[in-house]
Amino acid sequence: MRVCVCALVLAALLGARAQTSVTVIRKQLQFEVVNKLEVNASVEYILDFVPSGDQGLWPSRVWMRTDGGDTAHPLLVTARRRIGATTWQLPYLSGSTLLFEQERTLCPEDSVQGEALRPDCEEADAAGSPRGALALHVGASCAATALLELLVAPDRDWRLTFDQRVPLQIVQGGPRVHYYKFEGEQTSVRLVVESDDDVCATIAIQNYTCPIAQTLDLIEASTVRMTVLRSGGTQLSRSAYPRGFYVISLVRDSPAACREPAPDADDWLWEAAVLAASEHSRLAHRHSTTKTLTLHIKPALSRAQYFVGAGVSLALFVLFYVVFGALVLAQRLPRWRALVGPRAVLAPKPDEAARSELESTMSTTPGRRRRGSDATFDSSDNSDTDDEDAEEPPVRRATATTLAATPTATPTATPTGPGSGLPAGPDAGPDTTPAPVSNGAGGPPPQNGVYFVDANAGPEITSAPAPAAAEPAPRPFGLPARLHVAALSRRHARVLHARSDRYLYTLYTVGLFYALPVVQFVAAFQLVLNVSGSLDICYYNFLCAHPAGSISDFNHVYSNIGYLLLGALFMLQVRRRKMRRKRKPRHEEYGIPAHYGLLSSLGAAMMMVALLSATYHICPNGLNFQFDTSFMYVLSVLSMVKIYQSRHPDINARAHATFGVLAVLIMLVVWGVLGGGPLFWSMFTVLHVFTFLMLSLRIYYVGQFRFEKESLQVAARGLRSLPQAGVRPLYTARLVMLLIANAVNWGFALYGLFTQSADFASHLLSVLLCNTLLHMVFYLSMKLLHGERLRWYAWGYLAAAAAAWAPALYFFQSGSSDWSSTPALSRQRNHECRVLQFYDSHDLWHMLSAVALYFSFGAMLTWDDGLSAVKRTEIAVF
Repeated sequence: MRVCVCALVLAALLGARAQTSVTVIRKQLQFEVVNKLEVNASVEYILDFVPSGDQGLWPSRVWMRTDGGDTAHPLLVTARRRIGATTWQLPYLSGSTLLFEQERTLCPEDSVQGEALRPDCEEADAAGSPRGALALHVGASCAATALLELLVAPDRDWRLTFDQRVPLQIVQGGPRVHYYKFEGEQTSVRLVVESDDDVCATIAIQNYTCPIAQTLDLIEASTVRMTVLRSGGTQLSRSAYPRGFYVISLVRDSPAACREPAPDADDWLWEAAVLAASEHSRLAHRHSTTKTLTLHIKPALSRAQYFVGAGVSLALFVLFYVVFGALVLAQRLPRWRALVGPRAVLAPKPDEAARSELESTMSTTPGRRRRGSDATFDSSDNSDTDDEDAEEPPVRRATATTLAATPTATPTATPTGPGSGLPAGPDAGPDTTPAPVSNGAGGPPPQNGVYFVDANAGPEITSAPAPAAAEPAPRPFGLPARLHVAALSRRHARVLHARSDRYLYTLYTVGLFYALPVVQFVAAFQLVLNVSGSLDICYYNFLCAHPAGSISDFNHVYSNIGYLLLGALFMLQVRRRKMRRKRKPRHEEYGIPAHYGLLSSLGAAMMMVALLSATYHICPNGLNFQFDTSFMYVLSVLSMVKIYQSRHPDINARAHATFGVLAVLIMLVVWGVLGGGPLFWSMFTVLHVFTFLMLSLRIYYVGQFRFEKESLQVAARGLRSLPQAGVRPLYTARLVMLLIANAVNWGFALYGLFTQSADFASHLLSVLLCNTLLHMVFYLSMKLLHGERLRWYAWGYLAAAAAAWAPALYFFQSGSSDWSSTPALSRQRNHECRVLQFYDSHDLWHMLSAVALYFSFGAMLTWDDGLSAVKRTEIAVF
């Protein structure tokens, strides 16, 4: 029995040995000849390839294809050379595609650097096989026989030549490898990739080492890489690749890496349930993808070209300082001083001022008080504790005080308004006839010689007319039919200056705490880019991105210098004007009240745009785009506040309220960029429309309308009185402006709701910039309609601003990248440098928009200079 068992075990072992026995066949094959082999689990081939002629001077490419097997029982091919061995398998899974064909490039023998060989190794190497010789070991684990086609050929076109285009065609599973060696004294070159098809590919850059990364896993682990559809490029330095570099071109298995993911199909459940069984069949019969592209090694900029590009732009902006200094010196010339000198009424001398103040005090009810928190047209005007004891005492509503007009240099004329001593206002068109002047207390002109003021409402004017000129119906909120700046500039100049300066101090605080984490955040992005090697992290214009030091895109960072220098120049200009006014004070009853703090905050915000835009361009992407636009929102909002403040000094928004609104806008931007979606756009549309409607009511009713029960009741009573009062609005021009602005904003809101763009930050910036432009156009139009003339240099500022804005907006729209899309799609917008081989369209936007902003701010600074000698009782509010 024991003998039988031993016999059975011995037979089984002999049978297993017979089944596992492998026949080894060794052959010597030739280069550049297609060989066909039948392979199964019982046969293993050793194929020797010995080059002849120049075949050993080039790296070898191995092409193989099989018609059988699967990933569980693959066919294995191992290339053995004296510098190492590499193994591949067929078939293999590339992403979602099962491929039965592949092609690989063997690294050249001199790419392996090691220590000096031992003497016996050197002797063996000298007596061994010639350069380029290799052996392929082919085996299979599947019992079924499969046909293998095999080709080994030298890669004669793998060298890239400087400044020559190299066309090539790549297929999925067959990456192409090219090599470039720096010539002579070259320190850096630019690699440019071009294609005419939309097949997704990856272009990788690897140092001249072995092995060569030719699979997606190895590429993502060890190379500098980028996804490409139709365009791509990068600059490569000799310091990073001292022995040269490989350019590896690889077709991706799907377009998902280059395009936005397609929305899920409606029948996904049906496909999952019914077609799952045929998945392997679908993969197995899928054809490989082919892409045609061109590689071009171009020259990079020299150090001299860097200096020229940077120096020219710097000289351009320094020229503004030179011109400004020349104009300041030219004011010493009498003829030039006559052209630009101020035409203003200076403040009276101290003895005259004291006498005027005494007369004003004797003509009003005695007593001094601190203005109550509600003593303003604006409910938000109650947070500061500015001492306003220096203001004139209010007159109680119950007492009608007749204010005699004080004779001045301005001649007294017959009242032009119906039943009023006021000149015709916005509803009656331009008025150039001088109006009666006040008694010097800074208040509004009399209404038929009678002036009514509420003791509890401060500067709030109630237009209770004399009986002979009774209104057909009460005015809403007690507002007068016509408003003049004197009625809305009752507060002391010191108080208005303090409130205006608070904008500048708040901006400094916000800018500091905003900029520091921004710089740290973007520096981390640059570090991640340098370490990971993925050029898809940052959305550069790779065809015009010039590195300098650790900054990958120096020209886009540097071109923001215009915002910095011109913002500082505008602040210098405002400070000079402020100091001149301080040396020669103006009469407080003439001209538009000056708000230098708010004007200076425009220049400071412009400088912050320079800092934040520069940090954004260190590594531009969707996660930090709000850094680039945040202070553009600030500029837009502050510009609208400044324009409104010119004619509404007492009821303008406070600094903390303005920056609170800006904080909400930044929060919306972050939500829109990171989240977005239908819910966000629906909520934002409702918020946009409702907010602008409430803002329109407050603007129309001069800050008197509030979203509260009492205000709504007053508004309802006003609507009920319309049939008796007629349908003619109280302020026609103001109403027309607000209707146009509402139509534009509702259009923006609906457009955003229907498109739901991923670039919400640009959408919001467009809304704010459009509103700013509307406000400027309306202000200028109303000035002209009221007979107010701009001085020639204000027209010059406006013309220069328009001339700069037109090309700036053109270059902004042309763009050079798009962070809201994929990196590959963004590269399709890349273009070559357009100016000095250093600046592209976005750089030109930076420089031209800086010039346009400077001229726009200059226009806002000077467009009311023509009113310096006009009494505020004659300056209309609009």
